[in-house]
Amino acid sequence: MAAVKKTTRKAAPKKAASKGVKQAASSASASKATGKVDKKPVKKAAPAATAPVTGGATAKADSVSVRMYAHGFGDCFLLTFLSKEKPVYRMLIDCGMLTGDTDRLRQVIDHIKTDCGGRLDLVVQTHEHKDHISGFNLRDKNKNLLWDAIKVDRVWLAWTENTGSNGDDLAIQLKQKQDKKKKALAKALQLYNSSIQQAEHRTMMNKEYQGSDYYAAQQRYATALQQILGFFDISAEDVAGLAANGAELGLTMKDAMGYFINRSRTNGNPDISFWNPGEQADAKTTGLPGINFYFLGPPKDYDKLRVMEDSEHIEMYLTEMGLSDNFFVALTSEEDEESNEALSPFHKRYRWQGPMKGEQEDPEGVWNLYYNKDHDWRSIENDWLHNAGALALNLDSYTNNTSLVIAIELEDSDKVLLFPADAQIGNWLSWTEAVDDKNPEPRLKWQVMKKGQQKTITAEELLKRTVFYKVGHHASHNATARKHGLELMTSEDLVAMIPVDEAVAKKQGKKGWKMPAEDLYKRLQEKTKSRIIRLDKGSILANGAKDLPEGAKPNKQQLDDFNSCVSESDILITTEEGIKRPLFWEYLVKG
Repeated sequence: MAAVKKTTRKAAPKKAASKGVKQAASSASASKATGKVDKKPVKKAAPAATAPVTGGATAKADSVSVRMYAHGFGDCFLLTFLSKEKPVYRMLIDCGMLTGDTDRLRQVIDHIKTDCGGRLDLVVQTHEHKDHISGFNLRDKNKNLLWDAIKVDRVWLAWTENTGSNGDDLAIQLKQKQDKKKKALAKALQLYNSSIQQAEHRTMMNKEYQGSDYYAAQQRYATALQQILGFFDISAEDVAGLAANGAELGLTMKDAMGYFINRSRTNGNPDISFWNPGEQADAKTTGLPGINFYFLGPPKDYDKLRVMEDSEHIEMYLTEMGLSDNFFVALTSEEDEESNEALSPFHKRYRWQGPMKGEQEDPEGVWNLYYNKDHDWRSIENDWLHNAGALALNLDSYTNNTSLVIAIELEDSDKVLLFPADAQIGNWLSWTEAVDDKNPEPRLKWQVMKKGQQKTITAEELLKRTVFYKVGHHASHNATARKHGLELMTSEDLVAMIPVDEAVAKKQGKKGWKMPAEDLYKRLQEKTKSRIIRLDKGSILANGAKDLPEGAKPNKQQLDDFNSCVSESDILITTEEGIKRPLFWEYLVKG
């Protein structure tokens, strides 16, 4: 059995191109231009070669086409690196979907297989959330894993996923802790559901003033918790049938995240690499001349992984024994006397030890008044379970902060494409963090050879040179840093892609998810001059530059240049809302 490798192999020799496979990376045969300038047609994106990539690159890449599949609420990006307009290398970043008809995701995988001739040079799995990796575990009608039919040379993951027997010690510890938290949250929801779903509880709620409103709020709260668990593919049925130890929870997503690792151990390929912040991959590693990959996150700092928001937004720093951690301990300490002692506010001698002799026979006694079923709705016995929300946010945000963050540099033009997955503020802050209070130099930097000279590259410099930004976490309010992120992206060529399906987002949570977040979306429009491509709508400039916020309008040259690089699929899909849209949107980053 082959061991999982820490570094990638040399590129495979280039094979003859497969016949009969339609090239869709910016090609006229599979794509059509979407942009319009004041409703006048624009040129289509420059056509690429008509055959798929079939081997490791030998020619130097000078541009890249970024394809965002529009199957639903989830990330799936196919990057085609080009040399003189001919494809030389294919890279996939994530393949997942949160909710909806998975046949659309199967259609995406089939399209990738056909378009790439059954082979990809590189696949990146950024983090263990359903909307990013569920596709790696999908099967066809014959129960065969779809990805078994696609050859993959290399797979990249974050250091946090290196949890094998000889893996990263911190990664192993963190994974064990997060698995326990998933089980604890599922247990909390199970207890909460069993409390509010009792017939007596609902009857009493209906008898009280505004009790029905309170009951409805309880139901929404339970739904919101279940949706957080849904990111880990833990269903309501899993929660309802939770075993004492919760050992079977979330196995589907674990299988999806571990698919390529297990495939490598069994077949000897693909090569697996786990990346740390501050590391870099160039042509010696990838077999792709002309392109450099810089790894910015996740940070190797547990405290940073736990930071959900910063002082530029809503301060919410989580300490080692914060609210959610105390709640977690309470849920998992049934047989742990030491934990119970630590959690109790009273010395053991002052704690209630049970009813006194004869107390249960007195109808007016405290015991019977307190436990009278007519007053069940007033009880606060289960109110502590409302803290499950804090644990849910902690769990969700931590996983987002473990996202593998990659900056991709076109060597000759110095242009940078930023893919932060779902990284939240703790991850972002780590990129530009100083060494310490006495040394303002950034902790994260790379020593590279550029044009024959040694040069120091910092994350701030990479952000300033960013011309393409894959907006983090579907453009939520807490996954794009301001001062340490978007405001550092100062290139006049900045373009953004947002993998957001607003209609699906509005159906999630207690009151719907605000994605894209209003303030962030407005600032993105200003920074990009509205050169934004959305998963659910395509280019927001498709009908010209009218009705845009002040300061967000492109000039004619910017609009023409942008529209000339945008294309879309001829294939249409239908959403749950009955809306037809292209299978993918595509943008060409020229060198």
